[in-house]
Amino acid sequence: MIKGCQSPAYYEKVLRGEGSGIRRQEAKPQKRVTVYSTPSCPYCNKLKQYLNKHGIRYTDINVAANKQAADEMVRRSGQRGVPQTDINGKIIIGFDVPKISRMLDIPTE
Repeated sequence: MIKGCQSPAYYEKVLRGEGSGIRRQEAKPQKRVTVYSTPSCPYCNKLKQYLNKHGIRYTDINVAANKQAADEMVRRSGQRGVPQTDINGKIIIGFDVPKISRMLDIPTE
């Protein structure tokens, strides 16, 4: 039994996500994001701040402290410079805001 100030039909619609403008939010799956960075790189820090600001979860790999990860980064991208961002297997070199935003569905500011 449903009690409240609305009719039972109203609550049934709400529970189904129908009517009154209420919709169930379908969560988009989070893309897999890995940032290859060094602590002294200002663009690496800007990139991580940008991702944090937009609530993007990511794995941060410090290539200055992890030679194996640095070698893997170079093998995959052909580049030594950081930051590099791996988004679901696609590599972005540098802090390329338009490209990162597009790939992560972040509205442009």
